[in-house]
Amino acid sequence: MGGAHIRKIGALESIRKFCVACMGGSYVLVAQCDFSDCAMHAFRLNRPDEHQAGLAGSGTAAPQPSPEPEPLAPALPAERPKRPAIRAIRRQCLNCCCGDRARVRACAASPKSRPPFDPCPLWRYRLGSRPEILERRLRKARHTPLTLPGLTLPGKSGDTPSR
Repeated sequence: MGGAHIRKIGALESIRKFCVACMGGSYVLVAQCDFSDCAMHAFRLNRPDEHQAGLAGSGTAAPQPSPEPEPLAPALPAERPKRPAIRAIRRQCLNCCCGDRARVRACAASPKSRPPFDPCPLWRYRLGSRPEILERRLRKARHTPLTLPGLTLPGKSGDTPSR
């Protein structure tokens, strides 16, 4: 079998890794991040039920803002993003490439990148869809013959052009 297997991570885990790298490797700083203009700010903690379950048994050293979690519970639906995490990644990639969609598509920060580029954990999701769906669409497009109005390929249909 050729090569080592690279584990494919999900969109939320990719966002978490990106946020940790953005904050210099500090998980505590990610939890305290107040840059709400970031497209991925709502997804940075990768724990959708953290306010419902409470942070007491989570094993993190982050201090509680208040002893009672009741005021935080009603705020959860307002904080939950309306768009999926993959759309937030797409917005971040567009932001990184100055809004140029062609530069996002040609991004050189792939997991196999070489210096001077560092691999970006968001690279798999940069086009705004799950990679599996994108691969399926490309595979279907390769196997679908191009048809133009008025043209038929010889051997594909019963009627052949007569001379």
